[in-house]
This record gives sequence, C-alpha cells and structure tokens, in this order.
Amino acid sequence: MNVVRNDKGYTILIVLLTIVVIGLIAPPLINSVMSSSLQNQKTEENVQLENLTEMGIHYFRNDVAKNITAGGMTTSKSPNEIMAALKKIDEAELIPLDTDSGTMKYRVGYINEVRYDPEDSNYILIDYMSEAFVNDAKDDKVETYRLKYTGTSVGEEDDENEEEPPPPGGNGKGCLDLHSKNGKIHLSGKTYCYLNGSFVIDEPIKITGQAKLEIDGSVVFRKSVDIAGQGKLDIFGASHLYENVFVRGNGKIIIDGSVQFDKTPSRKGNGSIKVNSQEYN
Repeated sequence: MNVVRNDKGYTILIVLLTIVVIGLIAPPLINSVMSSSLQNQKTEENVQLENLTEMGIHYFRNDVAKNITAGGMTTSKSPNEIMAALKKIDEAELIPLDTDSGTMKYRVGYINEVRYDPEDSNYILIDYMSEAFVNDAKDDKVETYRLKYTGTSVGEEDDENEEEPPPPGGNGKGCLDLHSKNGKIHLSGKTYCYLNGSFVIDEPIKITGQAKLEIDGSVVFRKSVDIAGQGKLDIFGASHLYENVFVRGNGKIIIDGSVQFDKTPSRKGNGSIKVNSQEYN
C-alpha cells in the first residue's frame, strides 16, 4: 500500500519562520549600520572643525606677523594701534572653503581690548578667538598672544604722549599736586618732578612711561608706590615706605641714604631697587 506524502505545509511553515527571523534580525542590523554611519559623519565633522580652528590660529598669527610685529615677537605699536590694524571677532569676515561634503567656513579676531600686561608693562597681550563652522556644527579656540613692546613709552597712552617741561624746584609739592586726581598721584609720559626738602606724601603714587620723580631730601610715603614702564624714583636722603611697593617693567627706585620698607617690595620684569648703589634684597 503506497502512502502519498504532502510536503507543501512544511514548506509554507519554513518560509514563514524565515520571514519572522529576518524581521527580528534586520532592524537591529539596519540601526547599527545607520548609527555607525552617523558616528563616522560626526567624527569627520569634529576633525574638520579642529582643522579649521587651527587654520584660523595660523591665519591670525600670520596677520600679526605681517601687520603688527617688527620681527619676531616684538612690536612698536601701541594697543590702540594694534586694535586699529586687526579685526574684532564679531566684525571679522567669514572665510568659506570649497568642499563637496558641506558648508565649511571660519573667522578669527581679537575678543578683548588689547592691553599692556599688568604683570609687566613692557609686554602687550592680545586675546583672540578662532571660530569654525562645518554645516550646523561650531567650534572655537581662544589663545593669548604676548608681544614685547619696543615703543618709547609704556602705560596710559593719552597721558604719556604729552611731554611736560620740568617744573621749578623748591620746598613745596606743587608738581605732585598738579598730577593729583581723585586722591592719587600719577606721573606719566615724560613728566619730571623735582622736590627739595623733607616731605610726607599721603597719597598713592604711580610713575609710568618715562616719568621721573627726584627728591633731594628725606621722604615718607604713607601709601603705595607703583613704578612701571621706564619710570624712575630717585631719593637723595632717608626714606620710609609704609605700604606696598611695586616695581615693574624697566621701572627703577634708587635711594642714596637709609631706607625702611614696612612691606617687602614686589619686583617683576626688569624692575630694580638699588639702595646705596647695591641691589636691594
């Protein structure tokens, strides 16, 4: 007796099982492939952003070398002249790059007011930013350029461009009174003051640029003394300094006589304090 077998039911079952298995496996595989593709695209964008910001930094350095420095890392331009020669970041032009992979562009410029280094007024600081854009992504880098200043004076430009004749000597503090404002004395530019006699100076005093204060006699400074740039304080007699003493840049204090510092003086840069022809320690 022959038995007729019908395998059609098994075939349909196998086909259905195959479809179900493919349906279960395919979505994770597709998601994995798409995620990997997006990740690669994101990584490529990050690399492009980093390259563009570095390109902007080199562009800025070349711009500084071309328009600001006098060779190497020195400049004779004042902070105001430097800002006039460079662009601020929000005023800088976006520089596009030709590419088949999307929109790429960058810009670079200074972000803060160019200034003398508060730690050493013989140097100028330029804070600048490089911004990069790749499609909708953005990145930026900030650096500070430090240049040696080789101009004739260092400090507050508005005052130091004025050259004043030496005032007549005498027993009064008339010269200091002329340069006293808001309870502070500031000698700047090429100002020269000469005092003869014994004095007590109750106001903070600052000497910058190429200014000079010469005292022929004894003196007491009750407030702070700040000498910066190429400023100079010469004392021919006894002196007593109660508060902080700062000597920065190429500033100098020269004392021929006895001296008492109630607080240890601070010296930065090439600042010098000499007492009776010896460097003060």
